[in-house]
Amino acid sequence: MINPFRSIVGVDVLANELLSRHTSFHIGGKTRYLVKVYSHRALKKVLDIIRKQRIRYYVIGSGTNVLVSDKGFPGVIIKLYGIFRTMKKRGDIFYCGSGLSIEHLLQKAKGLGYGGAEFLAGIPGTIGGAIKDNAGAFGKSMAEIVIGVTVITDRVIISRLSNREIRFGYRQTKIKDGVVILSAELKLTRRKHWDITTEIRNNLAYRKQRQPTGYSAGSYFKNIKPYVAGKLIEDCGLKGLSVGDAEISRKHGNFIINRGHAKASDVLELAKIIKKKVKNIKGIMLKEEVKLLN
Repeated sequence: MINPFRSIVGVDVLANELLSRHTSFHIGGKTRYLVKVYSHRALKKVLDIIRKQRIRYYVIGSGTNVLVSDKGFPGVIIKLYGIFRTMKKRGDIFYCGSGLSIEHLLQKAKGLGYGGAEFLAGIPGTIGGAIKDNAGAFGKSMAEIVIGVTVITDRVIISRLSNREIRFGYRQTKIKDGVVILSAELKLTRRKHWDITTEIRNNLAYRKQRQPTGYSAGSYFKNIKPYVAGKLIEDCGLKGLSVGDAEISRKHGNFIINRGHAKASDVLELAKIIKKKVKNIKGIMLKEEVKLLN
């Protein structure tokens, strides 16, 4: 197939690109095209071609909450760069491109004397992904700081969604996979530099103490109130269990670690075992937080 995006200015196209290079799991086969997009105009053209040719597509940020099939993805993966990684401030409102990293937001806001997003410290990924999955920690989530987002649909229509229209839920929103977040408006608050620094440092230290290092997609299962997924898995004696090179972390039960050569099939089989064991022992059916892309 001839590259359909070859004439678009403002994109870089990688054909038959291994997605293991673009996910925190370091797992996954090839995608037909990985398209790096640097401008709104280029994104519109890319989506228009995708719509006309009826090609499957998916947008990834840092690839931190996704498991890609060993067979890869038979469509187009979009990654946002350029204008999508910029940020502007007007008053207490931060206008962030969806491809902006969480770490960059925190450091930039701290430098300007603004806090309110410190709960995100240590969460890898981008603003767009954090909003779509309503990322959160320490009892807080994106829903509390997002005023609204600008999106573009699979029909290449741009619109704005307010906080209420996003319909935030636990680790989810009503924003569909075919809708691309272009930018977001975040409401932060004035805070002392030392207070911001201290909270970020404490949150990072907490994560380092409790969460494992290595290749993973973060928490694999959602918590089901009042239960904590990691505690349920630990109570079932599953920590350290492995399938192939995929292992349930010995440090945190809700992390599946790629020890270096794990396949998606290993992770899926391990997740299946976890769900069955927790259901049989605890009577609770766990639900995945990590998305499967195939």
